[in-house]
Amino acid sequence: MFIMPVNLRIWQWGRQLFGWWVLVGWFCLPRAALAAERIDLIAGQTTWSVTLADVATWVQSGRPQGSLTPLTQLLAPPTLEELRNWLTHPVPLTPSQSQRLLHTEAASQALYRLGQLLIPPDPQALKQALTLVVQQRQPITALNLLQALPAETVAVDALAVANLLINAQTHQQQTAQALAALPLLAPTGTTPAFTGTTWREQAWSFTPPDQPQRSLKVHLFYPPGSEPVPLVLLSHGIGQTGRSLMYLGEYLASQGIAAVVVTHPPSSALREFTERPRDVGRVLDHLAAHQAWKKRLNLERVGLLGHSLGGYTVLVAAGAQPQAQGLQRQCQSDWALFNLSLLLLQCRALELNPWPTPLPDPRIRAVVAINPAIGGILGAEGLAPLTVPVMVIGGGGDWVTPVLPEQIQPFAGLRGRHHYLVILPTANHVDGLDEARQLAPQRLPPLPYALAHLSREFFRTHLFPNAPALSPERLRQPTLPLRMMRSQP
Repeated sequence: MFIMPVNLRIWQWGRQLFGWWVLVGWFCLPRAALAAERIDLIAGQTTWSVTLADVATWVQSGRPQGSLTPLTQLLAPPTLEELRNWLTHPVPLTPSQSQRLLHTEAASQALYRLGQLLIPPDPQALKQALTLVVQQRQPITALNLLQALPAETVAVDALAVANLLINAQTHQQQTAQALAALPLLAPTGTTPAFTGTTWREQAWSFTPPDQPQRSLKVHLFYPPGSEPVPLVLLSHGIGQTGRSLMYLGEYLASQGIAAVVVTHPPSSALREFTERPRDVGRVLDHLAAHQAWKKRLNLERVGLLGHSLGGYTVLVAAGAQPQAQGLQRQCQSDWALFNLSLLLLQCRALELNPWPTPLPDPRIRAVVAINPAIGGILGAEGLAPLTVPVMVIGGGGDWVTPVLPEQIQPFAGLRGRHHYLVILPTANHVDGLDEARQLAPQRLPPLPYALAHLSREFFRTHLFPNAPALSPERLRQPTLPLRMMRSQP
């Protein structure tokens, strides 16, 4: 029997990590007449054979048997259950998104690296196998791919896999240490009553003069009255629409702050790195061109809020500078395999020509970036030029934009007294979005409420003249703990 030289309890965390590994075809070989029946884990002269029939039985019954019996000696029952769940955990991409991904340079680099786990290495075979799964339009899970393997026996380099798991454990430990070093804001234990006003809203589409092929949809929420109020522009993530941020627009309007939620038109991710930041100025110019909105909205005191790729969008619109050399180093690093947004999204920006050199919009006075995808393309160096106040919000359970490389480390580049890093330890990448879409501001669950409350307090401080300073006490949540720090002067 072969025992991997690694603490296999990290499979609990690996359920998330390996979910996107499945996307690029970890257990794949080219199509053949027979489906795979066995996986051989090879370490030197030692081989541990696992039959797929035993895997299928285990998934259905919950009882490892046959060739999987050694797992009961190696893994505790909770870890076994996590591994079993991982086998049927789908990758959060649609078949069409997966199909587009197959033809990118980032996917080719990932396939090359993951292909080294097979004996012999064969990245092209991985791509062929993943293509087959995508064409069948089945959920992309580890089990579905295992059942679709086209070779009778698949040989895997167990030592290479073990080394990868050790690196994953190291990454997890470093993240835990970084989070523990951030000051803790304990929950208040008391949920305050909702205080807000009614709001009005209008929605329309327009075509920017400089991009007649690019139609932008906007949904404007604004409080009643005649006095001009500050405006916050909201930018969604890739694969989303403005609908995912509507509840934040409603909440801000109920608190006396106008909000315009933008839906960027779908296009290639490569194009979005340059066009999305320009959309910010296009929307502001469009509003300024209409006298009614120019009088009702204070377009000289604008806040920005973005999620995921929208976080990149709003930071660049405010003056952050994309870093080609830094991105190149990150994409070539072994750590790239542990960062989904870097490997499958940010690294695609290396194909940009010319490289973007955006100018900051002087109308922008404050920025909130939620789970931003910025660790490679911006990093600490790319955030250094920012002079407006910034709040970066991350989730401790986010495996799409991992909190350490995507939020904590880039935040170190910000200088000044008005930048804030806030981590929601239990939040993942889409918490606060999908679950809040159908809810009114007065009925938000804890995580969506936290994002709404943090945004309100930040923009109240930095968009209104003579507002009081933003203290940690104002950011505390009723039921959720926070980790928070301010930038160094």
